[in-house]
Amino acid sequence: MKLNKSPNLLIDVQDLSLYFEEAQVPVLSEISFQLQQRENVLLLGPSGCGKSTLTFCLNGIYPSELDGRLEGEVSLNGKPTSEFSPGELSQKVGVVFQDPEGQFCMMTVEDEVAFGLENIGVPVEEMEERIDQVLDLVNLLPYKEQSIHSLSGGMKQKLALACVLALQPDVLILDEPTANLDPLAKKDFIQTIQFLQQKQPFSMIVIEHQLEGWIPLIDRSLIMNKQGEIFYEGPLRNGIQQHVQFMKEQGICLPKATELALQSEIDRAHLPLTVEELKRMGGVSVPPKKRTYHDQPVILQAENIEWSKGNERIIDNMNFSLREGEFMAIVGANGSGKTSFSRILSRLETRQKGSIDLFGKALQSWREAELRRKIGYVFQNPEHQFITDQVYDEIAYSLRLQNKSEEEIAMKVQEVLRQCQLDGLEYRHPFTLSQGQKRRLSVAIMAIEDPAILILDEPTFGQDGRSTEEIMNLLSRKNEEDTAIVMITHDMELVHDYADRVVVFESGKTVFDGVPQELWNKPSDVLESWHLERPIQAVIEEDEGRKVNRHASSTT
Repeated sequence: MKLNKSPNLLIDVQDLSLYFEEAQVPVLSEISFQLQQRENVLLLGPSGCGKSTLTFCLNGIYPSELDGRLEGEVSLNGKPTSEFSPGELSQKVGVVFQDPEGQFCMMTVEDEVAFGLENIGVPVEEMEERIDQVLDLVNLLPYKEQSIHSLSGGMKQKLALACVLALQPDVLILDEPTANLDPLAKKDFIQTIQFLQQKQPFSMIVIEHQLEGWIPLIDRSLIMNKQGEIFYEGPLRNGIQQHVQFMKEQGICLPKATELALQSEIDRAHLPLTVEELKRMGGVSVPPKKRTYHDQPVILQAENIEWSKGNERIIDNMNFSLREGEFMAIVGANGSGKTSFSRILSRLETRQKGSIDLFGKALQSWREAELRRKIGYVFQNPEHQFITDQVYDEIAYSLRLQNKSEEEIAMKVQEVLRQCQLDGLEYRHPFTLSQGQKRRLSVAIMAIEDPAILILDEPTFGQDGRSTEEIMNLLSRKNEEDTAIVMITHDMELVHDYADRVVVFESGKTVFDGVPQELWNKPSDVLESWHLERPIQAVIEEDEGRKVNRHASSTT
């Protein structure tokens, strides 16, 4: 398919298909689209549909690093990307990924920005000015001489952005850049992007599952299906109106306001995209989740836990308890100690002070094999869990250690593969999966072991709508079987919908411990100080409550 050329055409993709190694089915199938100068495009699709792969085709990583073949053509400013020299294309098409640390190779903020400039031969006399300029744009100039390790997650993501902007690219691709950020850091990052586009002209492609905050920036959307095809191109609103049912079947994330509207009596011919639109349409009436108030025995007890890294106190005199069958969410700002504390609870890190008891027995006295059967841990980085060469063997590994029969193993593995949307990938190497598929595999590995406690560090980041729902359904079923769930998350919607109890961390301490509704009732400035925001359903309910109160006041 040939698309009409315009004088403002920046990127032109024609009939692009990509195959890995000897695969018969393409990852990308006959992709054609164009990107104009100063245009912002949302690239939307289910996990594993090839969005990141398409990014690699646009910035020159593929086909130069491709184990497979690529058909079709990609052009930048009228020149085929195959004619650019190595590294030249990545200067013009900059990418910020969801994990910024994977892009860093230097020790300090200044050196990291300078590294890219040195690679493209920027004269030393110009370098200092350009470094200061981009760091100032992303509000990191005061941290110029600091160690990258000392930065928060949001600051690291802005540093990755600064490194790309220093190269003055024509196109900026954001590949799930806020997936690992707390709500306040996410909002700040999006506002930074808005500010930058006013100061430094560039086109942008945004790959995201969580659309809140991005919608006002987007001019146009490209929506892909599981077969790696673009089935819609145009305004996001029109795409949702025309394909909402198909998008839900594919697992493509919809704006939360749209999801809530679909659960109500709101006219589906005018589905909202934002909370403000939803409020104007009268809000929604969604029955609240029935909360379970546990009076079960305490199975994990931690007292006066302290832990430092270097000279920095990460966990400060922390007390914590977990009851059998609880579904707990741990939330808080990036760097508040959530992951460190969860690793201490599971003995992946050794506390420096304090005591921890598991089922009334000191944690350090448990034999390793016994402990791992009691506490399952899903890492933030799923690759840390993989030890075999096939997806099937990863899930079956612990069952074989328990001397289960191969028939029983096959039955259990196939069920978990289906629940985690990994069926058909049994014989793939885990490291060849997409990031979303790797995350689901890491959850499947732990879930199949039936531990008494399952600790998960950001189990749904990078997941599409259907995958998130399947993972949460799997965790809910485990919870109904009395497995205690401890979920670290930045997704307040999940906290609202699933958690019985929520614990807020701030600077290595607990500042709140209670049911979610009590947290949402806190003043906005308190929530903001903890880097939290109310879930959309709570915002709607609060707004409806104000209307009722105003009406009652006017009638008395």
